[in-house]
Amino acid sequence: MTQIISNLEVTQLVVDNPIGQDNPPLLFPHDGDDSQKLPTQHVLELSDFDVDWQNKLTDTQLDKFVDDGWMIIDGVFENKALLALQSESGFIEYRDAELTAGIRVSDIRGDRIRWITENFFAGYYYLESINALAALFNQSLFAGIRHSEAHYACYPVGFGYQWHSDNPAGRDERVISAVFYLNDDWSNNDGGALEIVDKHSIHHNVMPVANRLVIFDSDLQHQVQIAHRQRYSIATWMRRDGLVPFVKDNV
Repeated sequence: MTQIISNLEVTQLVVDNPIGQDNPPLLFPHDGDDSQKLPTQHVLELSDFDVDWQNKLTDTQLDKFVDDGWMIIDGVFENKALLALQSESGFIEYRDAELTAGIRVSDIRGDRIRWITENFFAGYYYLESINALAALFNQSLFAGIRHSEAHYACYPVGFGYQWHSDNPAGRDERVISAVFYLNDDWSNNDGGALEIVDKHSIHHNVMPVANRLVIFDSDLQHQVQIAHRQRYSIATWMRRDGLVPFVKDNV
């Protein structure tokens, strides 16, 4: 069985103290030394990434999510936040994705990735916004989410990601998965659709349109179809295991 490696070690499941207003996630963008801020920090604020999730997710949408296991939200961020994420995704150094069980990465997935840590300010603010969404899921769906993780992903031309779920090899700490898309002017001819099988075994193709967030149950089967244009996104997971701070980025 192929195992997809997370940036976090497996920890004990803890569902009695999920993310909420009285329990914010322990994530910090820097160590308090303002002299070490990256240039992007001078023009970005956490408020630039504020999303009124309660207005974006109606009760009807939440009911449909529970029934079908997935949904789409378009126009997530204002332009400043979207541009910051697009810029950060374009200038970071990507690394080869990893799999275990003796299977070549290129046989399964063609993306290159970079885990979001405290070193990425736009990415950090994105995760803070995702944690606010997780708090809403906890309030509405009793999801028991404790924290989130995410990585930037770049698919070169001619590559995709074969069928898989985000909880392989008997692991179940990931509750809800999400993918945020970064490419402007994406067309059907560019390929790279996320193909997802919902809870009723119906296949859906989701095009990677900029500022779109697709959210789905982490146990659902899905794949990324072959991209005919370089494709950028942020893969995201909301988890219910014990809270683990950002790992240090190994350069």
